[in-house]
Amino acid sequence: MKVRVLSLENLKLMCNEFLEKCAMGDDVEHFGEDVEVRFINDDGSFGYTSVCDLFFYHDKMYYWTQRSTQKEHLTLDDFKLYGALKNLEIFEDIKIFPVIFAGIYTGYLDDRGKIIYTGDVVKANVIMNTSLISNGGMGRARHPNKNYKGSVFIAGVNNFAERGDDYYYILDNCPIQMYYTSKVVVIGNVFYDLDRDEMKVDIGERCAMLAYPYHINVRNLHIKMAHAPYFKCKTWQDVALKVLKDEPRYNDLPIYISED
Repeated sequence: MKVRVLSLENLKLMCNEFLEKCAMGDDVEHFGEDVEVRFINDDGSFGYTSVCDLFFYHDKMYYWTQRSTQKEHLTLDDFKLYGALKNLEIFEDIKIFPVIFAGIYTGYLDDRGKIIYTGDVVKANVIMNTSLISNGGMGRARHPNKNYKGSVFIAGVNNFAERGDDYYYILDNCPIQMYYTSKVVVIGNVFYDLDRDEMKVDIGERCAMLAYPYHINVRNLHIKMAHAPYFKCKTWQDVALKVLKDEPRYNDLPIYISED
């Protein structure tokens, strides 16, 4: 399935467009199906949906649904409705949840078949001088010399603002398109040490921080990335619960293995 390359700003425009089409009575049955969005719930878990279940208000992302749930939620009365947002009034019994934007499906999978979203951190082999580039999925770049393995690095994945034609590995001095990948394994994501009152996470900024890991304990950083998303512990009870969760040890985390 072809995935439209998007930035967060593009996503906001698409959400508005969906609501406007609804109000005009247009056919929206398959609107935005090629764009899978990931978000973070208030319990620190990931959720996944498409464009038509989201809207933005004061730069904060909200997930709305008509499905039954026990989770505390907002109603339309909690918002000053205007513009495209006012069109939500055409739906009945709406349950609204504030969520944190946590990436868009890039159209690529890692070597284990795991979907790669922007905001993921991967360990990858990249071949720049290829005879074949990846077109998404688990397709991989190839080099005429089969013994040439390319460069190996760890990087965050994001859309690069100055080049809106693909998704990129964000390195310290340049971005590299994902279609040059010969091997890739997701080892975590950038959504660690979140504040409970966090409105949004700047994925590009966090990917850039990973590219300059100076004065950082890299081992601890990798553990954080592997256990994300999570919010900062504020009380000793939070710390105790985290210790008792029986999380995997660092040595048990996924290890990237190159071909011989």
